Amino acid sequence: MYIGDEGITEMRRLKIVQVISNVPNARPIPSRKEGGTEKIVYELTESLVKRGHHVYVFAAKGSRTSARLITYPQHLKKKGIRQFVLKKMPPKVDIIHDHTFNSAIGKARIKVPTICTLHMPSRNRVRFPVYVSKRARAVMGKNRGYYVYNGINPKEYEFSSIKKDYLLFMGRIIKEKGILHAIEIAEKTRKQLIIAGPIKDKALFRKKILPRILRNPRIHYVGAVGGKRKQNLLKHASCLLFPSTWEEPFGLVMIEAMACGTPVIALKRGAVSEVLAGFPQLICHTVSEMIEKVNKGYYPSPYLLRNYVKRRFSRDRMVTRYVHLYRKLVRRK
Repeated sequence: MYIGDEGITEMRRLKIVQVISNVPNARPIPSRKEGGTEKIVYELTESLVKRGHHVYVFAAKGSRTSARLITYPQHLKKKGIRQFVLKKMPPKVDIIHDHTFNSAIGKARIKVPTICTLHMPSRNRVRFPVYVSKRARAVMGKNRGYYVYNGINPKEYEFSSIKKDYLLFMGRIIKEKGILHAIEIAEKTRKQLIIAGPIKDKALFRKKILPRILRNPRIHYVGAVGGKRKQNLLKHASCLLFPSTWEEPFGLVMIEAMACGTPVIALKRGAVSEVLAGFPQLICHTVSEMIEKVNKGYYPSPYLLRNYVKRRFSRDRMVTRYVHLYRKLVRRK
């Protein structure tokens, strides 16, 4: 079910609890160098507070938020998260929004309406699942539940119509993200490639990536990036490569790049067709097709790309849809 934003009016303020903890490596909000889920939860929480709602957020120690923060004790396991949240739950809550990867609160089946956003591929059996794309809802949820697209604040992304002659890969260094395809594209097009992201598969990096980097002076690995450095890489790249080979539920970096005016050349996997629906010419079926498009370099205007994100994937649009869903479920109590 699609959650729209037409004709929605603000009614009474809601008392909302946001829950995030990506066990075992819970990170604070907002994210600094990595953590798409942390970024989305932070943006959602801050916007809800600005709209006048009473918001509590359960998050890792070190988090910053305008909401009322409740931090987890260290070394809390999956079952412990549920017990801790339920024990510390404020009174008279209207709705709980569970962002934990195992839907810890949603599985508890408590009386308070609880929606569970499934940020990663997951088949968690909960009453009110929310997926981040139509594709994820179809594949993971068998068309049950809701979907709400991720959104960002375009004002936080620096725009540049002037591009430099390098390709960019930005994401976790794992095989499923298509890092080996990105290197192949750089090798065959003889273009510079900058690789940015945390190394999650050390064996893959050591055995299959590092040797190719050492052989090719045009390929550079710069580690996990955030802040100004991330902005500079995104806004000046000639294009972002997104050769993901798995069922990517959304792909936040694609809209981040386009908000900076940078085109995305992507394999048709997961939610790519939805995220790039306005630019089907950037979607590829094979790595060979990606190589061909990079060689030709015919990309949409940077201004069109940024405006597209503003219209389709803004933070405000995302928040409005979630509020609509909150109210819908509260009325059903």
